[in-house]
Amino acid sequence: MDTEAAKQEREQMLLARARKVWPNEATEEWMHGSNDVLEGARPIDLVRRGQTDEVLTALEVERA
Repeated sequence: MDTEAAKQEREQMLLARARKVWPNEATEEWMHGSNDVLEGARPIDLVRRGQTDEVLTALEVERA
């Protein structure tokens, strides 16, 4: 079972990676918006459920 600290650590890691692609405001919008690569899911929800790999994949698709 994931601890709250582990979830927050993953979220911060993803935010840091996304900020290398977009400015802060755009990163927040991307993390909290519906994502086609994730079949409409919000990246933030997947990160909080421990599905970090899927979000990293979506981020890489955005960078391409």
